[in-house]
Amino acid sequence: MDLLFDIFRVDSGWQAFFTILDMTIVFIVIYRVLLLIKGTRALQMLFGLIFILIFFYISQEDYLNLATTHWLIDMFIANLIIIVVIIFQHDIRRALAQVGRAPLLGGARSYEETSVLEEVVKACVMLSSRKLGALIAIEREADLSHFTEEGIKLDAVVTKDVLFTLFLPEHQNPLHDGAVIIQKGRVSAAGCFLPLTINPRVEKTLGTRHRAGIGVTEDTDAAVAIVSEETGTISIAYEGELHRDLDANEMRSLLQKIYRAGTTAAPAGSLLERLKFGSQDRDTPAQPASDEAEKDEVSS
Repeated sequence: MDLLFDIFRVDSGWQAFFTILDMTIVFIVIYRVLLLIKGTRALQMLFGLIFILIFFYISQEDYLNLATTHWLIDMFIANLIIIVVIIFQHDIRRALAQVGRAPLLGGARSYEETSVLEEVVKACVMLSSRKLGALIAIEREADLSHFTEEGIKLDAVVTKDVLFTLFLPEHQNPLHDGAVIIQKGRVSAAGCFLPLTINPRVEKTLGTRHRAGIGVTEDTDAAVAIVSEETGTISIAYEGELHRDLDANEMRSLLQKIYRAGTTAAPAGSLLERLKFGSQDRDTPAQPASDEAEKDEVSS
């Protein structure tokens, strides 16, 4: 209690300002940590860790006097940092990657990037109409070059015809089973292997293509377009979550929100936008496209 009084005791206006700033930073850090572990095994383990700490406190000599139990938990706490790193290495890697790629100021996206997203949408519509499976990872700030090392390097212009051709399941096309990676507005590689998600909450009915799409977005900020080979449905994976059963307009709208490519969108990558993206963007309905765009999708 004395510590709380010391924290809130201020002697000047500047001290009050820095106290509020300090509390705001702590709030943002806690909020981001909770967002990162929401829906993962880390949240369950966090509750277990809290229970252990409470039991450690009441097992002291002043309370239950469980000397052996207290000593055992004390040894556990002494090595807690190593244990946490081992158990939560995936979540820690993901958190550090998100912190490292979160600029305070946003930058405008180019027209070329908008054109790339539109070509991806058109290609997915074409592939969906023929029930051809596809997996397209679009790079943002986080580098995807290490995923291209085992693939086939291409450096091709992003067009719907190029993407469609890469996923044709012909015997002469060994690339259709892997992922296509788009970097810096170009098709950099095809036939790439992406890591599968290890999230136990992912539906067991999802196939390898969808699990790979989710997996790469757990470690990077990439957006992944997925077309189901069985049903032809289009999905977008982003930040470890899967947005399923999208039509062309919904897919276009979601990609524009992710990349902030729209003319009325807020600056991309701003800190406040990243904090509220999960609750705001996913609840906002897709904006309908123009009649010309709809005719273009049908003709494709």
